[in-house]
Amino acid sequence: MKTTVSALEGNRLNLFIDGRFVEPASGTYVDSFDPTTGQAWYQFAQGDASDVARAVASAKRAFHDPQWRDITPTARGKLLYRLAQLVAEHAEELALLETRDNGKLLREMSAQMSALPDAYTYFAGMADKLQGEVIPVNKLNQLNYSSREPLGVVGMITPWNSPLMLLTGTLAPCLAIGNTVVIKPSEHASASTLALAELIIQAGFPAGVVNVVTGNGAITGDALTRHPDIAKYVFTGSTDTGRRIAGNAANNLVPCQMELGGKSPHVVFADVDIEKAVNGVVSGIFAAAGQSCVAGSRCFVEASIYDQFVEALVARTQKITVGHPMEANTDIGPLALQAQLQKIEGYIASGLQQGAQAA
Repeated sequence: MKTTVSALEGNRLNLFIDGRFVEPASGTYVDSFDPTTGQAWYQFAQGDASDVARAVASAKRAFHDPQWRDITPTARGKLLYRLAQLVAEHAEELALLETRDNGKLLREMSAQMSALPDAYTYFAGMADKLQGEVIPVNKLNQLNYSSREPLGVVGMITPWNSPLMLLTGTLAPCLAIGNTVVIKPSEHASASTLALAELIIQAGFPAGVVNVVTGNGAITGDALTRHPDIAKYVFTGSTDTGRRIAGNAANNLVPCQMELGGKSPHVVFADVDIEKAVNGVVSGIFAAAGQSCVAGSRCFVEASIYDQFVEALVARTQKITVGHPMEANTDIGPLALQAQLQKIEGYIASGLQQGAQAA
């Protein structure tokens, strides 16, 4: 795999279209910052509408090309299985790429990468089992049947907090049934997705089956979600962005599958084991510095144990180690974005103004 930490340092990353890394039409590249150091560590290509059009055209050609369209489900499964092997072989490097991009703990990223091969293997086995049904009808010598078919070109927009894990859950089944895809990773974490594209070609997938167009949401994402040749959109991210994607997609009557922001509560009752409950709450909200769609961002505590629980929670929180995400004893690394830090500082200031106490 050529897309490694050492190979990326200080270099430019191109778009991945039709099986090749290509320069953006505009020639524009944007710095990507390592949140641990605050320094730019590579540049990604800023794709525009013409780049998106090239990628979608490539995916559309690949979808209709007999080299992909007419291969057996078993053959697609073998390609996915080979991809699973390659991801396993390069798991350590993929984890390093994600930690450098988003600042999350290396051990968390390593755990995510170790789970990815299982997902590709699972859908590799499912590829030849996506079968239709024969349905009896109330007429002689007649029957109904259903057949499962690929949709076409699927547009995927992925987040920065767990890029490959959240991509894999939709990419693997899309490829298993025979779709082609255009992926726009977050502009804050593009490296691992481009590395995966390299592995996809190594696995033997035909050119154009998977394409990656990097860039920001306002230009690249907007162009992708307005393109008339996309059959479905998959998005993980904020509710506001989801609304904009849904609005663009609606103009072309294109369905969307989305996982949007939420407020997941912890609920603590009086009969709990206080120590275990505190550890669960701390893990739920402070893991990944709270930068997770499943973070336990609220906590409801039964009144009879409230004071005892808060005291124990504060004591446990004060033991958290903030440090470098690649060090083994670090509990929390940096926030991924300067904007995130400013938002959180604003929340703290607002809470203090409303009477909250900082421990």
